[in-house]
Amino acid sequence: MIGNDVVDLRDPDADPWRLHARFDSRVYHPSERALIATSPQPGRTRWILWALKEAAYKAARKEEPTTVFSPVRFVVSLQDAASAIVRAGSRRFRASISCGPGHVHAVAWRVGDPPAVTRMGVSRLPSGETSPRAAARRLALERLAPALGVAPEALAIHREARIPALWVQGRRSDADLSLSHHGRFVAFACRLPPDLGAP
Repeated sequence: MIGNDVVDLRDPDADPWRLHARFDSRVYHPSERALIATSPQPGRTRWILWALKEAAYKAARKEEPTTVFSPVRFVVSLQDAASAIVRAGSRRFRASISCGPGHVHAVAWRVGDPPAVTRMGVSRLPSGETSPRAAARRLALERLAPALGVAPEALAIHREARIPALWVQGRRSDADLSLSHHGRFVAFACRLPPDLGAP
């Protein structure tokens, strides 16, 4: 089970001056608030933690569709600058973090998931594009096609219970796909079973 989330750090929604004073107390565990308070870049840290929570929630919801996104209940423990563990009750998720110019991207998967080839990517929303969701799908198809040895036209993404599913040459695959968009960015993450993904 995989989930991903991208945050545009320059989007008005991410402006710390627009946040209500109680935002952090509603969203972040005390240990996370301590990280934000002591960070040399508190704004970036705040949204890294948020992206990790969102990514873990998306993975958790695939396992249990009734999972409710209560951000404060998804507790992040940063391992280093590029990885974290997210706890949600008794469930645990490993996560990776990448930061680029103006954005942060988090990918989370359930601890104990079987080995898989993971592909991920982030891209700027093309100029004039009016559907970030469509742009995220195109990004995933363009990046996954070479890994699968097919043309992008041989792939399709269909939503099943609001969760994207990857189809290869007209058949639903066992790949686990997650799409995300925010502000100027779109992103995806996909775990390909060993028999489907190229090393």
